[in-house]
Amino acid sequence: MLTPERIAELNAFRGPLAGGPVCPAPNINLHFSQLGVVTACCFNRRHVLGTYPAQSMDDIWNGQPAAELRDALARYDLSKGCEKCEQQIEARDFGGSHAVFYGNYAVLTEQKRKLQGIEVPPGGPMPMRMEFNIHNACNLQCVMCHGLASSAIRTGREALVALPCPYDEAFVDQLEPFLPYAVETDFMGGEPFLIPVYVQIWERIARVNPDLQACILTNGTLLDDRIKSVLEGFNCWIHISIDSIVKETYESIRRGARYGDVMAHCRYFIDLMAKRGKSVVFRFCPMRLNWREIPRTVEFCNAEGVMLMFNQVDSPLALSLHTLPVEELREVVGELRGFDPPNEPNVVLQHNRQHFGELVGRLEGFLDQANRLNGLRARLAVADAVVDSYTRSKRAPSPELEAQSNLLAQAAKRILITRLNVDQATETEGSLPAELAAAAEQRLGELKALQETTASETLLATYLKELVRTVSGVWGVLEVHDEGVYERIDAVAAHVGALEERQGAPRARGIVAALLDRPPGEVYRELSTRSAEQLTAALCAE
Repeated sequence: MLTPERIAELNAFRGPLAGGPVCPAPNINLHFSQLGVVTACCFNRRHVLGTYPAQSMDDIWNGQPAAELRDALARYDLSKGCEKCEQQIEARDFGGSHAVFYGNYAVLTEQKRKLQGIEVPPGGPMPMRMEFNIHNACNLQCVMCHGLASSAIRTGREALVALPCPYDEAFVDQLEPFLPYAVETDFMGGEPFLIPVYVQIWERIARVNPDLQACILTNGTLLDDRIKSVLEGFNCWIHISIDSIVKETYESIRRGARYGDVMAHCRYFIDLMAKRGKSVVFRFCPMRLNWREIPRTVEFCNAEGVMLMFNQVDSPLALSLHTLPVEELREVVGELRGFDPPNEPNVVLQHNRQHFGELVGRLEGFLDQANRLNGLRARLAVADAVVDSYTRSKRAPSPELEAQSNLLAQAAKRILITRLNVDQATETEGSLPAELAAAAEQRLGELKALQETTASETLLATYLKELVRTVSGVWGVLEVHDEGVYERIDAVAAHVGALEERQGAPRARGIVAALLDRPPGEVYRELSTRSAEQLTAALCAE
């Protein structure tokens, strides 16, 4: 729970918004994510309001889960999936908190409703904002990304089946009665221009509520006559994911993109928005790879009339600025503090100055030990939701095998995410509070308990495959493994299975147990560099 002192500081920062719920997101917003899961915002993965098509939009908006979350936030209780914002508020990163973001949007969208003459229907409030992050279709494999947000990563380096998309024309029909009362929508991915149902929604928006603004977050790689026709036909606002204006850095981060093409497309987007009196927004992921280029990016955006916003990159751990050792992070903050963006009466310049200042303040907050530990707690708190999203779409020949596979994959991914986070924090922070230090051992015990009921071959193959996916995604590996690693894992697991048949379960289980105790990063490097024969020999050595 937030301390009274921090609540007072938060309300002082919020100004006119003080006194209302700590976050109005469930009162004004719906977030549609992959696999039909609907939540109040993009950060809250744990408190699910409903799932489409199992529940209708009416049932989701007016259901008990939504009512429970609204009640909790009215009492400043952030325990229902809102740990990320709790961590930011405790760290005094008020400007970076989505609780404050939605508070500001509650005021702005209500003002827009009045200007547009939109009245609340007799049946009660309707969402003023809707966010769509409904599929991971994407053509890039960015280094800080993962398979939930990129189909290219999921089917490539993660070797998982493609995610289905349950959102269909019936969903668009259910959406239509909500559109007249909304004033803003966000469309994310994946890459929005690769998600067909988005076009259906945009066409419906243009017909039902032409004033409704659609913010589209694109990677900027795709632009043709079809896309131009869509964009020029309705009220859109273009945001572009740009993490560097230096070609070499940009292409090393946004793998699969060509810098020259993207910047040419940006020129079209900038001109299109200028005709509508708007500015394009660049969305920048500040990381260890590109932080030195942030001042140069601010100057570029100021010159081009582009608004700049900074995402918060908590993961991958090896790329995040927040997880740097304190002295290294202090140097980053000091160097960025040396840059003073122009303070002139210009909307874009003031916006960029404000967001740059908030970024530096956020990084400075992670110099505090308590804030760093709260960040670790927040990452661990959302792990279960991430694990569930990754594993629930796996397929198996029967429901029984699918249930077993999901249980194993969930247990494996939980221990791996927990251990990577705890090991990293132990390395940079030293000793951890008891409950954090024990978290990895608890998760490991859960996985080892499954050894009694699971064939060693199955457990080993599942664990090693999840290790490859998790280390490359949660830790962050720039020189990623080749896709043949999964075949090598199957070969090693088959050898252990044969060993179990010849020599009995104790021998095979001992091999697996010893592997589970090893550092995940060390195992990953061996899997990436050794042949199946070398791996088998090392694993099964007496």
